[in-house]
Amino acid sequence: MLIGSYGNAASSIQAPSPMNYLAVLLRAGDRWSYQPPAEHTVLWTAVGKGSILVPNELQQGELVAFTTSSAVLEFEAQSDAEFVLGSAVPHNYDLILGSHSVHSTTEALHRAEARISEIQMRLVQEGKV
Repeated sequence: MLIGSYGNAASSIQAPSPMNYLAVLLRAGDRWSYQPPAEHTVLWTAVGKGSILVPNELQQGELVAFTTSSAVLEFEAQSDAEFVLGSAVPHNYDLILGSHSVHSTTEALHRAEARISEIQMRLVQEGKV
């Protein structure tokens, strides 16, 4: 358990909003299910090693966001697999997507992009890039 609580496991890290973030290891052929808390309708997973069925196959390096739901997710390891799984309560903010980041306002996105440009110019001037 990285963040949140599930079953008998609980993290000492305080999340800014209700969420769970789990690291899961399965051996080839193992099955595991995750029942998110009722309010956790935002769910995602990313595979770090191996491949899993959930219900479609996901392989190492793939990330998927599931359809909004609080239904049980069923995982089956096609090979020895390591993946992370997250679930959360939806937040009330719009998401403004940048090329490398996500923000809650257009202004915040523009400030972040300007800061990144400043850092890039400084690194170029210093010969580090």
